[in-house]
Amino acid sequence: MMYLLSRRTGLMLAALLLVAASASLTHAAEADQPVPLSRGSFLGVQQAVEIAVKNHPMLLEGQANLKASEARTEQARSLYYPQVYANANTVAGAGVSNPRFLVGGGLLRENQTTFTGGVIANQRLYDFGYTSNLVESNKLAERAQGQDVNARRALVLLYVQRAYLNSLKRHRLVQIAEETVRERGIIAGQIETLYRQQLKSKLDFDLAHVELVNAQSLLVRSRNDLKASFADLNRTMGIAGADDYVLEDISVAVRPQKTLETLINESLSHPEVKRAKEQTASADARVTATKRQYLPTVSAIASGGTFDPFDPRQNQQTGGWWMAGAMVSMPLFTGFLIENQVVEANANRQAASAATSNIEQALTQQVTNAYLDTLTFAQQITLAEEQVKTAQEALQLSKQRYKLGLGTVVEVTQSEVALTAAQTRLADTQYDYKIAEVTLAYTSQGDDTGRILLMSRASTASRPPDAASQTAGPPVTAY
Repeated sequence: MMYLLSRRTGLMLAALLLVAASASLTHAAEADQPVPLSRGSFLGVQQAVEIAVKNHPMLLEGQANLKASEARTEQARSLYYPQVYANANTVAGAGVSNPRFLVGGGLLRENQTTFTGGVIANQRLYDFGYTSNLVESNKLAERAQGQDVNARRALVLLYVQRAYLNSLKRHRLVQIAEETVRERGIIAGQIETLYRQQLKSKLDFDLAHVELVNAQSLLVRSRNDLKASFADLNRTMGIAGADDYVLEDISVAVRPQKTLETLINESLSHPEVKRAKEQTASADARVTATKRQYLPTVSAIASGGTFDPFDPRQNQQTGGWWMAGAMVSMPLFTGFLIENQVVEANANRQAASAATSNIEQALTQQVTNAYLDTLTFAQQITLAEEQVKTAQEALQLSKQRYKLGLGTVVEVTQSEVALTAAQTRLADTQYDYKIAEVTLAYTSQGDDTGRILLMSRASTASRPPDAASQTAGPPVTAY
């Protein structure tokens, strides 16, 4: 009875341990999952970057590839160590058991059953640098994969910040559309009042109402574009997030840039370039290792075990045995295997070298294009600011002329359309400049790419709603 109780208690304890272990595993799995962001929550640019670094599939893939590359390096290094195998076999009938090569014999003899077991150790002593070059090739490939992870991190950081800026631009366009709807609603209401008092014509009221509907349509489209931009931002962060966030303010002020020559020189230390150079060096080592296969390989062999027949009538010696020896192996003809491996290695080296040159040229082109884009958008910002001021003055003047009866409602509506277009153009240009600035930083920052934010951040917590403060832009702070 005591035995049954103790056994039942042991089963209960085992069940409790299993439940606790499963609960801890579930809790750990839930802890690894990203915390979902609720609708309308604050999302800073640094927070968005950190979420992307933890959850973006492209980064997770790169880290897994790095682990696989590290494992391949250890696989190549295994040739430095002894290869030890255990073997056991049994033979019945007239066969012969060879403890070294595990091949049955065909000699005529009495039927019997035998058992053989042992251990074989094979140590490579010298192979004229094949193993060392193979290990070096895999180490360089591992370093190239590490640079690939850095390049992926930098690219994810670029994607996140560009999507973040695009969401800010869409948010600004929604603000402009909302302000336009309010202004046109006020004007339409005033004209409707005058029309009811028969002080203005039906045509003035209809034109004002049409422009109000146009503004409302623009607002609907702008809000939908904003939600789409949040979906893009969620995609760059690698999560299924909400469709509405409160974003951090980003400075849209124009900043001086380095010279184009300096930026191009800095781009040569980009992780993409380093990855390509490491791959080229790995291909060089692979070519050397492949050619060393033509040379001999010197190995030491040792084996030991036991032999025992199951037929006691056979008067045979049983017990332990051992064997030691050395072997020199050199390929004479492999069906052109090594020759074609050398051809493949040389081709891979040429491809890696060409890829390095291609990446360097592509970065030079991207740096040049991004640099010219920053210059173009910086000049367009100045022109757009002047257009906004001119459109604001024209709208005020047209309103005064319309009140005095010196102008028509067409002048007012045209001035409103011109102001909305100027404000939209200014917002587009400002954030396009920031996107070009981020792209330029990504292509030219080299080692710093993927480790710091590529954009400047504003010191104020909220964006000024009025157009004048929007044209001036918040002050720049260091990051």
